[in-house]
Amino acid sequence: MTTKDSIQEQQAPPAVLTIAGSDSSGGAGIQADLKTFMAHGTYGLSVITAITAQNTQAVHSASRVSPNMVAQQMSAVMSDIDVRAAKTGMLADAEVIEAVATSWQSALEIRGTAIPLVVDPVMVSTSGTQLLDADALTTLREKLLPLATIVTPNLREAEALLNMAPYAIDSVNAMRQAALQISTQFNVEVTIVKGGHLQLADPGTVVDVVYERALDNFTQVSSARIDSVNTHGTGCTLSAAIAANLAKGLVIADAVRNGIRYVNEAIQTSYKVGCGAGPVNHAYALCTMPIVRPTLYNPHPFTQYLKDNSKGLWQQYTQHSFVEQAAAGTLSTSVFVHYLKQDYAYLKHYARATALAAFKSDSLGEVSVLVDAMQACVRESKLHVEMCAKWGVSRAEMEQEQESWSSVAYTRYIIDRGMAGDVLELLVAMYPCLLGYGEAARIAADDSKTLRQGNPFWPWISAYAGDDFQAAVAQGRQVIEDLVSRDILGPQRLKRLVTTFCETTTLEIKFWDSALEIN
Repeated sequence: MTTKDSIQEQQAPPAVLTIAGSDSSGGAGIQADLKTFMAHGTYGLSVITAITAQNTQAVHSASRVSPNMVAQQMSAVMSDIDVRAAKTGMLADAEVIEAVATSWQSALEIRGTAIPLVVDPVMVSTSGTQLLDADALTTLREKLLPLATIVTPNLREAEALLNMAPYAIDSVNAMRQAALQISTQFNVEVTIVKGGHLQLADPGTVVDVVYERALDNFTQVSSARIDSVNTHGTGCTLSAAIAANLAKGLVIADAVRNGIRYVNEAIQTSYKVGCGAGPVNHAYALCTMPIVRPTLYNPHPFTQYLKDNSKGLWQQYTQHSFVEQAAAGTLSTSVFVHYLKQDYAYLKHYARATALAAFKSDSLGEVSVLVDAMQACVRESKLHVEMCAKWGVSRAEMEQEQESWSSVAYTRYIIDRGMAGDVLELLVAMYPCLLGYGEAARIAADDSKTLRQGNPFWPWISAYAGDDFQAAVAQGRQVIEDLVSRDILGPQRLKRLVTTFCETTTLEIKFWDSALEIN
């Protein structure tokens, strides 16, 4: 095979387009967007709408690019390259906005398929310079916003879009109402009102409000407020991160949540550039592994990465109807007893898989943790026996229960991964069970609507939400994080681990599905 053949066989990363202004200081605009695209493993394209002379302290001057040149750039890029998502930033004036909107519509008509568009309605720079006049704002509302998949205004931008007085949005509830109004008025699928400028009762927290119009659903994403002056370009960076995540195929909720976390961690790891408001560290995620190093607010980056890249499976699993019915006390007793019998059989194989992981490990510390995990399986099985006894089911009857196909498929998959792979792959295959039960139980236990008194299923929930099981979750998670920190995860290995995690998460979902299906 020639070098040329090898290069041609490489799969190109998804292409993402930024339509924005140039920032000579490199912290915002297309420079920030292109850095963000690369950090997310995507290929960045750009259409320049304006050129600015700026640094970390001020925007000294700005010149727009002619609308005709903007349109030509968009035509050249989109007629040749398979753009999977795009974002807009600084758009200079009404004529440029109209050129962008017209060119975007033309490109979509030629393409024949929808492309996610994230609109960041940039109006004022971090240093306070006005970047959009009244005519441009009107054109933005009328021409561009209706084309957007997602719009990402901060508080002042949301007020301007809705013709509200400055500082009218002064609470999280007001943010929710603004997000609803923007999506409704401009027919936008998702509106994210960014709350970085809102002072909350808890000064250490930032809340962003996400409204999904199709679901009529609000999500509040809380992040730690970072005490840093290095926030230049955060809006550009967030919209770019969301666009990159959409291009990679993430569902909107995951794309948004991952983007918010990326910006938060980029602020955490930023460094001083210039004398004013410095940029975030767009490249913090670029290292020899595709997984970032642990930070104060993300101490478990690999296991978090697995969940974030499960394409919605993790939420489906940890908020499964089986657990919700158990929490409400409405679950059928026959369904729960069937589940306990099957899970009793499953625990035997899970203990075998844990023993295999101990055998494969070359660390006495890991072996010790895995031995504790095997003993935890024995304790967990005793809980099952005790609960079944309350409904007149003996241990002997549980031992004689025929293993269901969902259990057979799941347990054999884990053992197969353990035999074929190394200890890390085996533990990743086992991890959804350990972490998922811990998370699902905590969600139920923290829900004020969960029935405790008189609920026959509460002991089951409380056992997994309790300190002993949560400590086991923490131990198991740390073993995996430690293994990853000593490994070099190339793209193919990482892809295989994510696939393993997603497949075992799917098998967990089917395990609970099969229990509900007996009714």
